Amino acid sequence: MKKITFLLLFLLPLIASSQDLLNYKSGGRVFNINNEKLKSEDVRSIMTANPEALKLYNAGKSKQTWGNVLLYGGIGTVVVNYISVVKTSTSAGSANAGRNIPYIVGAGMVLVAIPIKIGFSKKIKKSVTIINEQAANPTASFKIESSSFIANANGIGVSLNF
Repeated sequence: MKKITFLLLFLLPLIASSQDLLNYKSGGRVFNINNEKLKSEDVRSIMTANPEALKLYNAGKSKQTWGNVLLYGGIGTVVVNYISVVKTSTSAGSANAGRNIPYIVGAGMVLVAIPIKIGFSKKIKKSVTIINEQAANPTASFKIESSSFIANANGIGVSLNF
């Protein structure tokens, strides 16, 4: 029994630190060890211990938001302009040439959104990697405050206070 207990206590830290704390999947989604999707608030609360990871995560999420706004806003601008041109023009020659400006603005918004949407995943993935490395290699471990040898009628032993 003592051998099993010693072996368990010896191997438990190795088993506990071998798993990643967070997993990144496409689309900016972050999952925990149990493969449950975490909300942004939960991820931010986990990352509060590491300001660098939190900064990268927040930058990635803001890039994701701005990329989505520009992408869907550009697509929406083009679609709304197309529908309004089709409804207002009665014949093929009556369409106003000034109505092409929303097409240009919408296409520009979509083109600007593409590099923004590409870059956000790298930042979130890097922040998750930093947190997982920090969990695998903890900087602060427990501190032994005192140790002493104990001997009584039952035998001898070592006492550790931490």
